[in-house]
Parts: sequence; C-alpha cells; structure tokens
Amino acid sequence: MYEFTLPDYNGNSIINLMSSISNSFGKKHSYPELVSLNSKRLKRFKNLVLIIIDGLGYNYLKKQKNSFLLENLDSKMTSTFLATTACANTSFLVGYPPQQHALTGWNINLKEVGAITTILRFAPMYGKESLSKSGFEMDKIMDIESFHKGFNGKCFELIDKKIADGPFTEYVSKDTEIIPTTNYKNTFTKLRALIKKKSTKRRLIHAYIYELDSLSHKEGVSSKKVNALFRDLDARMKNLAKSVSGTNTAIIVTADHGFIDTAPKTWIWVEKIKGLKDCLTIPLAGESRVRDCFVRPSKAKDFEKIVKTKMSKYCWCFKGEQLIKDNLYGLGKPNKKLIDRVGDYVLIMKKNYALKDKLANYKPKKLHKGKHGGVSDDEMLVPLVLIDC
Repeated sequence: MYEFTLPDYNGNSIINLMSSISNSFGKKHSYPELVSLNSKRLKRFKNLVLIIIDGLGYNYLKKQKNSFLLENLDSKMTSTFLATTACANTSFLVGYPPQQHALTGWNINLKEVGAITTILRFAPMYGKESLSKSGFEMDKIMDIESFHKGFNGKCFELIDKKIADGPFTEYVSKDTEIIPTTNYKNTFTKLRALIKKKSTKRRLIHAYIYELDSLSHKEGVSSKKVNALFRDLDARMKNLAKSVSGTNTAIIVTADHGFIDTAPKTWIWVEKIKGLKDCLTIPLAGESRVRDCFVRPSKAKDFEKIVKTKMSKYCWCFKGEQLIKDNLYGLGKPNKKLIDRVGDYVLIMKKNYALKDKLANYKPKKLHKGKHGGVSDDEMLVPLVLIDC
C-alpha cells in the first residue's frame, strides 16, 4: 500500500533507541529496544551522551569520506513520521513518537487555542507573539509523562539559550537539568567539562545542535557551506572523544531527520490549483513535505477528484485516520489529541516536491533550498554513531 520508507518502530527507529536508553536507566519503556544497541550493552557505561545533530541524514553522512563520524558509524535507523524536528526531536525529549506525544509537524491545528500553531515557538502561524501572553499553557496542549522521571541516574540537557527557557522546552525537559549554550562550539566546551566532572550517579547527557539544520535550509544540504560546517562539527566530535577518553562514556550521535534539496520549480502552490482552496476549511497544517488537509464534508469528493486528476504527479493522498490505524505515527493507543491534529486527508509529497499556501498577510520571501519532513530515504534515514570513550 505504501510506496515509500516507513518508520520501523518495532526495533529500528529512534524510538527504539530511546527505549534502550530508558531501560538501561531502570525505567521500563513500552516500545521494543533498538536491535543494534540494547540496554544491556548500554548499562556498562557510567555516562551516556546523546548528541542530536539536527538534519544529519544517514545518506549524507555516508558520502562524507575521511570523516570521524563515518568511521564510527554503527548502523542506520528510521526517523518518526513525520521526519521533522517537531515530531522527531520531540521524540528524543519525551521518549515516544507522535502516536503518544501528538505533535504532528511544524504547524499544528490546535483546537485548544483556535489557531494553527508553530508549536516549537508556541506562537500562531501568522505571527511571533507567544501564546503564553494570551494565557495559554503548554500542559493544556501536551499531556505526556516526563520521560526522565524515574530514571536511576542524573539527566542533563544542553540546548541553545534562545529556546532553553521557552514553554515547549520547559514542558518536555522536566526532571532534567537544562544547561543553556550559545552555539555548537560552546556546546562541545560544556559537554567536555560536564563529562569530566566527577559524579557518584550514572548520567544521561543530551545535547542538541541545530546549526546544520538551519544552514541546510538556507543553502541546501549539498552546498559547500553545509559541507564545511559538517567538517567542523566532525573535527570537534573527534576532539571531544579524545579529550574524554577513559571516562567510561558512550557517545551516541544521531539525528532527527535528513534533508533533500528543492528548487522553485518543485514548489506547488494551493492557489494555483483550481478549486483546491475552496475544499479546505482552514489553511494547510503540518510541513510542506507532508500536508494535513482539513476538508469540508460537502467538498470531500471534489477534493479527492482534484488531487487525483491534478496532483497525483506530486503527491500521494491518504485519509488521516488510516495513517493512524496503520501505525505511521507510532504503536499502541493513540493520544486522544492526535485525531484532531492529523488532517482529514494527508498529502505526502513525492520526489522533492513541496506544497504551500498563502495567508492573507503573505509577503514574498526567499524560499528554503533544503527541506525535510517527507518519506524519502534521504529524509527518513538517520545514522547511529557509537563512540566508546
């Protein structure tokens, strides 16, 4: 039925990695452990350092010859659906996929606030002012148990200071000690100091590096600037491993998703497809590579016909409920909020196409060259790098 890469939650996804980590700290996880790295193997390390390099895809890493990270590549894993920061990086923080945390993309239809919301910024899609200023609280939007509560050890999170004290970070990082950083160079400095600091307790140290993702969006993942940044990250990773040698530390490096490059000709605009916008009750949600479409019941057949006759070259079309039932968002009982946030129909873009629409305040701007969130191998597959220190 599905002609693309699916998340493998049964033993080969980033969720299974979090299961292995959780179980190694004595907290039972409901998902199977990662086949290639189980909790028994992790338990012998005093320090587990989980470094998330946002946007570092498996296929990209495989092309980086003479790379320290490539030399220490253990295996590959699948991301979540969607293969994007809001879904997958949240999963690293809460330990479970969208089936449980119910975040479905960069922009989510939140009926709790009456707006499509850019969830990581906790602001409506059309502006920048935090919903907190209007009295909304994150614990009314998310209702998942703290991942780190009950861990037999101490947990730390290193994250950029611009988002370290935001509503989203504060909610998903309960029961951890947040250490703000200024950039990826500062992250490596603080990591080194923390690992070397003596502790009587076993530790999980989670570090998030966003710069590769940011630059890949702007310049394209195949650009010289992105490659230069990767080489600097790679060198700093090698130096970190060398400097903490003998500390009984496992450094696990992975990512939330990979990237593909797009071009203006691959951008599909809703406004240019006759009749499509008339079928929608609200603007598109989700990501430009996977779109949640909320459709008027009286227009459902029209919507299906338009997609079939005018858009089949660009996307696959599925009913949202079917994707939940088929476990694309995760295993087990779905979060009760998930059904409200997944579109009546979900359009999954083919090749490197992206789907976008315009709000009334739309102003032309330079579009991102690099994209993620889709179901290509470049986006869905992430590396598992394991460095024994």
